[in-house]
Amino acid sequence: MKATKILIAGDLMPMPCNYDLFAAGDTQALFGKKLCALFASADVRVCNLEGCFTDSNAPIEKIGPNIKAPVSTVKAIKDLGINYATLGNTHSMDYGKQGYLDTCRALRDNGIAYFGWGENAASVKAYAVIEDEGRKIILYNTTERFENAPGEDYPGVHLYDEYRVCRELHELKQHCDLLIVLYHGGIEGTHCNSEKMRTRFRRMADNGADVVISQHTHAVGEEERCGSAYFLYGQGNFCFHFRPDVTPLLAEGLVLELDVTDDGFTATPHRILRTEKGCVYDDEQDLSAFYERSQTHDALVAGDKAAMAAFDEQFGKDCANWATVFFSLFRGANPQDMEQRKALSSADYLQYIKSSYTRQQLLGMQMFMRNEEFNEVGNRILSDLLKETDTKEI
Repeated sequence: MKATKILIAGDLMPMPCNYDLFAAGDTQALFGKKLCALFASADVRVCNLEGCFTDSNAPIEKIGPNIKAPVSTVKAIKDLGINYATLGNTHSMDYGKQGYLDTCRALRDNGIAYFGWGENAASVKAYAVIEDEGRKIILYNTTERFENAPGEDYPGVHLYDEYRVCRELHELKQHCDLLIVLYHGGIEGTHCNSEKMRTRFRRMADNGADVVISQHTHAVGEEERCGSAYFLYGQGNFCFHFRPDVTPLLAEGLVLELDVTDDGFTATPHRILRTEKGCVYDDEQDLSAFYERSQTHDALVAGDKAAMAAFDEQFGKDCANWATVFFSLFRGANPQDMEQRKALSSADYLQYIKSSYTRQQLLGMQMFMRNEEFNEVGNRILSDLLKETDTKEI
């Protein structure tokens, strides 16, 4: 009995720079011969669709970009052979109910199955079932919460709730040979995975997940083998040209190949490189940095003090990149802050921010972020303020 070959790609969404190629179905120009051949060789092909297929011009109100592509651009995704698309992610609800309806229609019309969202909270479809060569394989999608929560009569995504997700995984594992979790979350712009991520992955594996892959970070992380389970922390982009500047983090991604047999599975990452309008197979397959990070990660998990210190230092630097965004939101309209942001380095700007608070104030902010009670209270306060503001504006 032959193996079932599954290819899982990271974030994918047509952008203005390549709308024409996607609409024409020009997969060769977008992905090159080798990458197209790799996808053609698979039995099952999966990707994360990081946005909506809609011609609507009515985005939802949010902080950050609203991402969509014309319905016509789905053609190249179909022609690449994508069978399944995950939609439990950051941007799938960027154009509200109309974007949801248009995306569902576009995918259905092109024979692409989708999961990870639904028309309301009660009908969210969390998983897809694949049957091949007598094997039953389940793809399961869940995401952290952004502006994407479903309501009683409003569409949304399959949100991560640890108790419910682990319970569902435990039940699903009783009825399949392989259980693959596509988790949309983590910290953007870093090779490092957080302790919270590692804990979540282990709990999902403890409840039956054989493979857990995190997307959303737009950066390649590391892999880990935890007992019989395989973790991929940070898959990076597949074809997601939202930012025109190509940083080292955005220059590469991974396509994960899973070869499933009756005796188990093997996981093989394939390195891809971003091009001006698409991505191509890396002829060198230079995964040395990826494997080096993975070895360091194993040492970190094992409690190696040097590895822990190195991780903590790098993770702190990566998190500090978000400091200007964080404080600009919490400090409101502040001309002096804007001037300092222009004049100072990131490190000096943090010191400037620190000097404008007392230690007790910083401790209080940390408490609101850290403590579940105050986190919930803070969210409710902001929700009520936003409702009041919306009413006044109307």
